[in-house]
Amino acid sequence: MHPPQIIGHTCILFCIANKEYCILILVVVLFLIVQVSAVEVYTPSELSVENGTEAKLPCTFTSSEVISSAASVTWSFQAEGSTTSVSFLYYSNGKTYPGKDVPFKDRISWAGDLNKKDASINIANMRFLDNGTYTCDVKNPPDIVVVPGEIKLRVVEKGTIVSG
Repeated sequence: MHPPQIIGHTCILFCIANKEYCILILVVVLFLIVQVSAVEVYTPSELSVENGTEAKLPCTFTSSEVISSAASVTWSFQAEGSTTSVSFLYYSNGKTYPGKDVPFKDRISWAGDLNKKDASINIANMRFLDNGTYTCDVKNPPDIVVVPGEIKLRVVEKGTIVSG
């Protein structure tokens, strides 16, 4: 058995003689030590919907982990012109928990399937007051979200959007 000082000195001499290999080994060791999984969330950056219609807010994600019973989704809303965001829907273990004090409280419904990596929602009877930024945040422990998905939603007059 070699004392730690000898092993340390041997590693330093190896690194001085073989810089490329030493950097590669260091990168691999750091990757193994600091490996953090992340959920990646995907939403359209902008969405226009007609006043009075139902809107589907799409949110999908990838995760390196199997979707567990601890997986959850939080949807938040920041009204146009506001500086604060309010959570309006929490989904976990097959149950939807709508927020209490949001303008669309009775108009939201879960439209996703976490097993299919879908965290989408529907909002019925869209109104001009619903203009703003919607955020989809997915957690699938031990994976963590790096950047939640954000949708800038604009409600427009009926008949404005041409489908095609």
